[in-house]
Amino acid sequence: MLHKNHYKRFVGLDIHKKTASFAMVNREGEISARGTILMVNLVRWAEEKLSKEDQVIIEATGNSYHVYDQLSPIVDEVQVAHMLGMHDRTCSRKKTDKLDALKLARALASGYTHKVWVPSKEIRAKRELASHRHALATYVVSMRNQLRSLLYRHGLDYAGQDILDKKALDYVENASLPELSKQQWRSNYRIGQSFLTEIHQLDQELASEALKNDQCLKLMTMPGIKAQAALIITSAIGDVARFDSPKKLASYSGLVPSVIGSGEKVFYGGITKQGRSLLRWIMVEVANAATMTPGSIQDRYHRFRRKGKTHNVAIVAIARHLLEIIWQMLKDNKVFKHARPKYLVVKFRSLLHQAYGRCPQNAAPRLAKTVMGWNDYPSTA
Repeated sequence: MLHKNHYKRFVGLDIHKKTASFAMVNREGEISARGTILMVNLVRWAEEKLSKEDQVIIEATGNSYHVYDQLSPIVDEVQVAHMLGMHDRTCSRKKTDKLDALKLARALASGYTHKVWVPSKEIRAKRELASHRHALATYVVSMRNQLRSLLYRHGLDYAGQDILDKKALDYVENASLPELSKQQWRSNYRIGQSFLTEIHQLDQELASEALKNDQCLKLMTMPGIKAQAALIITSAIGDVARFDSPKKLASYSGLVPSVIGSGEKVFYGGITKQGRSLLRWIMVEVANAATMTPGSIQDRYHRFRRKGKTHNVAIVAIARHLLEIIWQMLKDNKVFKHARPKYLVVKFRSLLHQAYGRCPQNAAPRLAKTVMGWNDYPSTA
C-alpha cells in the first residue's frame, strides 16, 4: 500500500443499484473529474480511468462488497466507509449523489474516514446463509400467528403445542369452520410446512459446516450454543483480533447501555442497538437457552432476578456477559471451562444426528473428549 503522499488521486464513489456518481480530487482536495456512470460499466471505466496510484472510497451499502471486489485489483486500495462515523464532517442541508461522492473523496484525501472491516468472501457467504435461516424462522412465526388468528376469529383455539403439526390439521378438518376459511387455513399450513422443510435442510447443512469448524465446536461447549448459533456468531464477529477488548465486541453488537452525560449528571438508558443486529439477536437467544441449563450462567441469571431486575433486563445482561466470554474463547482458542459433560454429549449427539441422520453409540462422547481435550471422559457423564 502506498503512502498517502504518493497517491495521484482520491476517488469517491456514491454507488446505487444502477448508477454510481464519482468525484476525483488531488491531495489538496481540488476536483479533477466528476460524473455519473452506469454500474454495468463500472469495471471498464475503472480500468480506463484509474490506476495503482489511486485510492477509492465507497459508502457501506448493500452492494459495496461486490464493488470492493471489482475495484481492488485495479487500484492500490479500496476503502468501505461508514458514513455515520464521518457525520460531523460530511453532513449539510444540501445532499445529492454528486455531493456525497465529493465529500467521500475529500474525506479520503484528508485522512478523515471511518473505515469498515471487509470480511472475506467465505465469511460473507456464511453471513448471508445465517440471515436467510433467520428470515425463514421469522416467516414460520408469522404463519403460526396467522393460523391461530384465523381460529380466534371463529371462536376456536387449538390447544396443542404446535399449530403446524398434523394434529392441528386434523383438528381444523373436524372443526365447525366455513369451507373457505378452511381453505385459507390449509394454504397457510402448506406454506408453513414448506418453510419448515427448508429450515430442516438448512440446519443439516449448517450442522455439517459446524463439524468442520474448530471455532464452532469450541463455542458449542458453552450452554445455549448449538451449530446454527455458533456459525452465526463466528461469521458475525469475523476476525476477533479486530476487537481490542470484550467491551468493544459488546459495543459492536449493540448490547451496551446508552450513556448521556452533562456536567455532574449521567443517565444510563437502554442498550444502543447499534451494530450487527443478527449478532445481538442470536446472543439474546443463546442467553435464554443458557439460563435453562444448570450451571454458573443460570446462577448468574437468578442473582439478577433476586436484585429486582426484570427477565428482559437480566437476559440482555447475560447476553453481553456471554459475548464477552466468547471474545476470550475465540482470542485464546479455548473451550468453555465450565462445560458439563452430560449436556455436552447430548448436544454433540444431536449435532451428529442432524448432520448425518444417525449417530453411532460412542461418537458423541468421543467428539466431546476431542473438543474439550480430555485425556479420559469424565465419569460424571
